[in-house]
Formats: sequence, structure tokens, C-alpha cells
Amino acid sequence: MTEQNTTDSTHEKNTRSLDAENERASSATKLTIGLAAVAVIVVVGVVVSLVMVFRGEDAEPLVSLDPTTGSSATAQDKDGLFEPDPVFDRFERVVYVPLDPNGVILSETLASGNRPADQAPSGVMLERIHGNMDLPFSTSDGPTGFTDNGVATGFSRTAQGAALAATHYLSYLLSGDNRAEMVAEAGHSSDPTLLLEGVRVPDNTGVSAAPMVKVTFNPDLSLVKFGVTVERSNGATEIQVTKIPLVWREGTGWVVQLDSAAFSSDFEPLSSEGWQQWW
Repeated sequence: MTEQNTTDSTHEKNTRSLDAENERASSATKLTIGLAAVAVIVVVGVVVSLVMVFRGEDAEPLVSLDPTTGSSATAQDKDGLFEPDPVFDRFERVVYVPLDPNGVILSETLASGNRPADQAPSGVMLERIHGNMDLPFSTSDGPTGFTDNGVATGFSRTAQGAALAATHYLSYLLSGDNRAEMVAEAGHSSDPTLLLEGVRVPDNTGVSAAPMVKVTFNPDLSLVKFGVTVERSNGATEIQVTKIPLVWREGTGWVVQLDSAAFSSDFEPLSSEGWQQWW
């Protein structure tokens, strides 16, 4: 009788452990699919079922850009650093193509942090880096340089800098194992293994930065939210939200905390306030 109880207990513990492991793997898979839908549009080489179609032909931004913020930029003052002609991305936004695959630094001086958290960064330009990654660069909040392996760095310790950093680093994480390893090696994310578990994205997958942003800023630990409008299975149209926690580390800058409980995906009603369109 004692032997039978021991066997049953061991089997029960193993079953609970297996169930917990399966639940973690399932959660990671669901989160990854949600993140891929919110943060980036997969441009090439990815199974369509992994991507949620979230922009209609007549879609309008929730928040218009304020023309007084100086949030647009052109490549005219960067002669010789870009291809002669810009291109459109998947959102029909103008994207400039730098001759250097890492991108072109627009300013090496960061702006003051004495700005409202909802004010757009200045001089934002979308650049197509590494051949197929359409990501924002600014004249006010970075980046100011690149790591040895070509990842943008030097984003400001501001709400605007946190949003720019989150856009860059999350796009690397979701565009294939090779790029996820790049951002981790550069020191700008924790171990990406959990994020990528269960969904294998082909290396060098093309991405475009999500246009909707909301930042809860703290100079030591900030939460950046990316959002897109989606039509859910029940017919309701809502904002699908991905929450990206970033910690500030001296000597490194913003680092994505993939192991944080705040790293998650959720939904908000279309009436939710605070969303910005900075690029």
C-alpha cells in the first residue's frame, strides 16, 4: 500500500510539472503571436497564420501628428548617405534607404528631458536598415550610434527615447533568431529564448514599426505600449496592445525585460486615450 501511494504521488507530481511546462509553452506561443501582430508587420517569408491583419484601406490614426512638433524629417541634408529615391512601407509611410545597412545617425546630441511624455520626438525619419527593417530615427532622442554588431544604441533617457528604443529592439526580437541574438548580444534585451519558444520566425524577416505608441515613463523603468486596431472574432474592433518594459542600465541604456511580468499582450477599447502616432 505504501509503495502504491508513493507511485501515485510521484505520477501526480510529474503530471502537474508537465502541465505547468505545457502551460508556460502555450503562453509563450500566444504572447509571441500577439506581439508579432502588434509590433511589426511581417513582410517576407512568414506563414500568414502568424500575422494578424490589422489595418484597413481607409484606416485613420487615432491621434494626428501635431505639425508644430517638428516630427518629420527628410534626407535632403544627408546627401550621399541615402539611396536617391525613398520607398513606401506597408503603412504607405515614406521610408529612406541608407547606404549603410545599419542606418544613418541623424544627431549625436540628445534633447533635454524637460518635455511632456506625450510630445513627439523631433526630426523623425523612417529608415530601412539591414535591407528590410523600417524603423524610426530621430534628431532629438537617438539613436546616436551603433553597437559593434550593428544594433542602434544611444537612445535618450526620456519617454521619447524609451519608445524609440522599444521599437528598435522589439523589431529585432521578432524578425528571426539571428536578429534576436543580435540585440541580446548587444546587451539591449534579456534572454530571448522564452519569447521565441513555439514560434520559429525565419531569419532576416522584414518588419515595419507599429505606428501607435503610449508611454508610461520613469527614468529607471518605463513601460512602452504599442497598439494596432484589430477586428476580433466576436466582431468587435479594439486596440490590441503589447506592453514592453524597459529598464535603464548605466553604460548600456534601455534594455527590454523579456522576463518581466509586465511584458504582455492585451486589448483596449477604441475610446482609450493617450495613444500617439510619432512615426
